[in-house]
Amino acid sequence: MLGERSFVILRYVDAVPSVAGCTKCPLKFFTLEPLHNDRIGAEQYLQDKFDAHRCREEVKLQVLRRW
Repeated sequence: MLGERSFVILRYVDAVPSVAGCTKCPLKFFTLEPLHNDRIGAEQYLQDKFDAHRCREEVKLQVLRRW
Protein backbone atom coordinates (compact mmCIF):
# COMPACT_ATOMS: atom_id res chain seq x y z
CA MET A 1 0.00 0.00 0.00
CA LEU A 2 0.96 3.62 -0.38
CA GLY A 3 1.22 4.35 3.33
CA GLU A 4 -0.63 4.06 6.57
CA ARG A 5 -3.87 5.87 7.07
CA SER A 6 -4.43 7.80 10.27
CA PHE A 7 -7.38 9.49 11.94
CA VAL A 8 -6.98 13.22 12.49
CA ILE A 9 -9.35 15.78 13.99
CA LEU A 10 -9.32 18.85 11.77
CA ARG A 11 -11.68 21.24 13.53
CA TYR A 12 -13.16 21.80 16.96
CA VAL A 13 -16.15 23.93 17.96
CA ASP A 14 -15.43 24.91 21.53
CA ALA A 15 -13.93 21.65 22.86
CA VAL A 16 -16.05 19.36 20.66
CA PRO A 17 -14.52 17.80 17.54
CA SER A 18 -16.62 18.77 14.52
CA VAL A 19 -14.57 17.61 11.52
CA ALA A 20 -12.11 14.76 11.15
CA GLY A 21 -10.31 13.21 8.23
CA CYS A 22 -8.05 10.54 6.92
CA THR A 23 -4.38 11.33 6.32
CA LYS A 24 -4.24 8.96 3.35
CA CYS A 25 -7.25 10.12 1.33
CA PRO A 26 -9.27 13.34 1.09
CA LEU A 27 -12.35 11.96 2.87
CA LYS A 28 -13.75 14.11 5.69
CA PHE A 29 -16.16 13.15 8.47
CA PHE A 30 -18.57 15.56 10.15
CA THR A 31 -20.13 15.41 13.61
CA LEU A 32 -23.89 14.98 13.68
CA GLU A 33 -25.85 17.89 15.13
CA PRO A 34 -27.13 15.94 18.19
CA LEU A 35 -23.48 15.42 19.22
CA HIS A 36 -22.43 19.08 18.99
CA ASN A 37 -22.37 19.38 22.81
CA ASP A 38 -20.94 15.91 23.53
CA ARG A 39 -17.14 15.94 23.24
CA ILE A 40 -16.66 12.23 23.90
CA GLY A 41 -19.64 11.12 21.82
CA ALA A 42 -18.59 13.30 18.90
CA GLU A 43 -15.04 11.99 18.92
CA GLN A 44 -16.24 8.39 19.13
CA TYR A 45 -18.67 8.97 16.25
CA LEU A 46 -15.91 10.43 14.07
CA GLN A 47 -13.53 7.60 14.99
CA ASP A 48 -16.19 5.02 14.11
CA LYS A 49 -16.78 6.68 10.73
CA PHE A 50 -13.03 6.65 10.07
CA ASP A 51 -12.72 3.00 11.09
CA ALA A 52 -15.57 2.01 8.74
CA HIS A 53 -14.30 3.90 5.69
CA ARG A 54 -12.14 2.57 2.89
CA CYS A 55 -9.75 4.94 1.19
CA ARG A 56 -10.62 5.64 -2.42
CA GLU A 57 -7.14 4.50 -3.47
CA GLU A 58 -7.72 1.13 -1.79
CA VAL A 59 -11.04 0.73 -3.59
CA LYS A 60 -9.42 1.60 -6.95
CA LEU A 61 -6.64 -0.94 -6.36
CA GLN A 62 -9.16 -3.68 -5.56
CA VAL A 63 -11.12 -2.94 -8.74
CA LEU A 64 -7.94 -3.01 -10.84
CA ARG A 65 -6.85 -6.31 -9.26
CA ARG A 66 -10.13 -7.92 -10.32
CA TRP A 67 -9.27 -7.25 -13.97
